[in-house]
Amino acid sequence: MIINERITWIDYAKGIGIILVVYGHVLRGVFEAGLDIPIKLFTYEDSFIYSFHMPLFFFLSGLFANHLLKRSFFSNLKNKARSMLYPYLLWSLIQGGIMLVLSSYTNGQTTWSDIIKIPIEPIAQFWFLYVLFLITLLYFIGRKIAPASYVLVLGFILLCIAPLLNFWVLVPLAQNFFFFVLGSVMNKQRLTTILVKKWNFIAIPLYLIVNVVLIQFIGNKWVHHFLWGLAAVCGIYLIAFICVNLKYNHRFLQYLGQNSMIIFVAHILAASGARILLLNIFGIENVFVHLLVGTLAGLLLPLLLWIICKKMKIARFIL
Repeated sequence: MIINERITWIDYAKGIGIILVVYGHVLRGVFEAGLDIPIKLFTYEDSFIYSFHMPLFFFLSGLFANHLLKRSFFSNLKNKARSMLYPYLLWSLIQGGIMLVLSSYTNGQTTWSDIIKIPIEPIAQFWFLYVLFLITLLYFIGRKIAPASYVLVLGFILLCIAPLLNFWVLVPLAQNFFFFVLGSVMNKQRLTTILVKKWNFIAIPLYLIVNVVLIQFIGNKWVHHFLWGLAAVCGIYLIAFICVNLKYNHRFLQYLGQNSMIIFVAHILAASGARILLLNIFGIENVFVHLLVGTLAGLLLPLLLWIICKKMKIARFIL
């Protein structure tokens, strides 16, 4: 029973996380398209979402990381290459190719150079899969030579010095390794017990306060980075607290969480396509309509694609 509850709340957390990912990208797309969205509204929403939504996914991935230690390095390498690098390469090429062809209609200017460099330089949202693959291997190596507490300290050090590592994917790797390891060192049953305590409501005002302060220091790299790390921890805790304490069975939210990968890899194409249709075909510039339709398209069209591919028995080829 404990295992079922644990898996359910993690699916809920992934569901909330992927909604935030899609909405965050739609929000930025609307802003970059030059639509009339109040700058303060955009700044606050963008700051709130990006303060924790990707660290949340690294944390949730880390909850299952100890299974890696039961396999050999090469077994993990093969497994993660199939589950992370394959969809990374496939969907980077699909999205990059489409964005290249439709570059005159989209916000970004994808070039052939971007496509060629995909094996070593991630494009768009796919940095997450690339970095998660590297973090997974780094965690395995670290845990083979040191206890979890030492690896967690290493993660904290990397988080602290991340602004200095302005090379390749080292910044997002250093920023998020700590959250992955933090997830791995959590005892899941104990974590669930902690999250149901009534006094945990303090996470909500603390998270809001940190984010309000965070926005004030956007121009200060080091202060902003420190506050971002604190906001990420508070945000992860807040989402976990909410999901553990949900009273009813939220099947659609759970379904989103269980299928968050297909949404993640395909939502940009779906949401961007919706924005292009609204602007260029229907001439609609209403920000609310764009945010609503773009988010729904980014969530539902990838799910429709997944259902069709499963019906055609080709789902294993697209993820």
